Amino acid sequence: MGRKGKKKTKAQLEAELNTAATDQVNREKQEHLAKLEEDNFSNRCKRLGGELDSKQRVEEAERLEAENEIVKTLKGERVIDLDYEQQKLADQVNWQKFISCTSRPNVSNENEITTYMTMVREDKVQKIEDAMKKCHESEEIVGDLMEQYCKSREHGDKARQDWCMHYIYEIRKLEEEQIDEATAYLLQYIEKQEANSHSQVHLSWGQQSDDLKVGFWGHLQSKGFRAKQIDYPKIQIGLDLPKSLAMHSMGHCIGVRTFYTTYDSVCGKDPSQMSVGGMIRVDLLSIPPFSKKVKGWTIRDIPAPGQELLKLPYPNTDTHTQTSVSTAMQPCKVEYRVPPHCIVRKSPEISWWDASAEAWSIDGITEIAWEPEVRKVSFFSARLASFSITQERHLDLPYTWWCMRPLEPLVCQLTVQAARYQLQFVISEDGLRLKGPDLPELRDLMYDGSGPDRLPRVRTPATLLCELRDCGLNLMPEDRDAEHLDGYRPKNPATEARAYSDLSEIAACWDIASSRHNKLLPDKEHVLDYNKEVPKDKFRPGNNRAIVRIRENLLHKQYDPLDPDCDADYQAVMFFPDKSCMVQSMEQKSPCNETASVGHETHASHFMCCNKHPNPGPYHYEDLARIRVNCSNARFCEAVRQTMALMRLLSFS
Repeated sequence: MGRKGKKKTKAQLEAELNTAATDQVNREKQEHLAKLEEDNFSNRCKRLGGELDSKQRVEEAERLEAENEIVKTLKGERVIDLDYEQQKLADQVNWQKFISCTSRPNVSNENEITTYMTMVREDKVQKIEDAMKKCHESEEIVGDLMEQYCKSREHGDKARQDWCMHYIYEIRKLEEEQIDEATAYLLQYIEKQEANSHSQVHLSWGQQSDDLKVGFWGHLQSKGFRAKQIDYPKIQIGLDLPKSLAMHSMGHCIGVRTFYTTYDSVCGKDPSQMSVGGMIRVDLLSIPPFSKKVKGWTIRDIPAPGQELLKLPYPNTDTHTQTSVSTAMQPCKVEYRVPPHCIVRKSPEISWWDASAEAWSIDGITEIAWEPEVRKVSFFSARLASFSITQERHLDLPYTWWCMRPLEPLVCQLTVQAARYQLQFVISEDGLRLKGPDLPELRDLMYDGSGPDRLPRVRTPATLLCELRDCGLNLMPEDRDAEHLDGYRPKNPATEARAYSDLSEIAACWDIASSRHNKLLPDKEHVLDYNKEVPKDKFRPGNNRAIVRIRENLLHKQYDPLDPDCDADYQAVMFFPDKSCMVQSMEQKSPCNETASVGHETHASHFMCCNKHPNPGPYHYEDLARIRVNCSNARFCEAVRQTMALMRLLSFS
């Protein structure tokens, strides 16, 4: 065995310990000096960076201020050219209205609308036929008001929109008053109507395809009512009335009126639901006492003003009546035909209008059945009210992606992948037309006339989108719709306005595509470190900036904006409330790179970004002239701008 090592003395151990302590102190001093040096360098870099950033901000502010005058002039010229072109069209439309000699009031003049409504109210009607004729005349005025509403929506005039909708509601309320007035007269003289052997009166007005249809059934005895099945084959409406209907109306001779309209008179009042296929109103009515013959005289009770038509509640809310018949409560069955232009889901939802809450309600609605072959919907309801097929306003939101590409000079195609369907539109200087999907419900929106030679149907953007909404496709979202969509917030209106205006100028020769980064842009007030995991409460969609991708397409070729191999062919453009810039963002790389492209700076508009391009091509001035707005392309640019603005492509994609 080897010799063991000699044990260190106490002095040696103390010497080693002192040496280690001295080395530790020296290392700490060196680390401290290095830290001071690093902090000093970092602070110096931050200071220089702040100075550089301040200098760049000053330069940017000066640059934008100078360019704003140029942009203001260009946009002003665009407005003048557009007004000139639209005035020529307006003159033609006004001339056609003048030579048509229409007696309808001019809906641009409020006095004429109120005068018309006063005259209609003063001209009392007695027959349902006359009331329906007046309703059809009133709907023509509503059509004129909807035209004004669409123009106001295209120009973003919210006050005018509200004004139009106010009078649309008032006129349609007047239509209901006319039907009520004629119904009251019918009930007052009900004994003059032909009744069957069971003392029942069965009447209907209108045809299957009419926009307004009325049916009436009356039981001319206060007793002896049994469950009754009522069918109106002429207007395609059916009712099953339970025996409890009479038990909730004891002491009354009862009548039931159905009033169907292809519109709903509460459109827009419910912030989350919209109706599809019109509204059917089912009212339980009290038939007044019959006239009596006394010594050759006919004595008839005349109801007090305002009480000509007595509508009975079902179920009856009277405490005594409710208690006595609570065990006999039975639902009523309602069925009606849905217009052929309405898109109905496989399992539709039926709601009744709760006037007190001003909202649609599904309470008490059961056994909903939809027969698509005959387009008939049926359901049972625990109450009589106004019913409609309803769906969420945001059912077709958000947009998964969208792209716009030129088809020919001053014509482009917009493809939008909505939640349920992929829609294709063609935008031209004449307006907007629907190209797809080719659904049976949408063919009348896609084509004018009938037969194999039907021509494409072109309307103003707001008009076509309103008609699509009537079909059940709401592609005109509002800010409140974003509340029901996960992770979406409306963009700053100034950002949207700038983006839509600038993009409309290049739509004739550039492809424009959505970017998946648009939704996930962070708010400016949160400085994010992309190398670290971002807390959920600090990562919110930015609403002050919007991003799209563009690609020059002078030859009108078709490219796939979703093809990852084509990512580098697109240039990302970011829009702000007061500027725009070409950035280095790539669709296949996350997170979004908001750094300006090499050589590029922010400018007051996208046109100025193109004008100040750091590497202009040999045909630079021709390219600028191509995207400059003048009389030849002002209407096309405006149609593109209106379509994008109405569909809110940047806020809901």
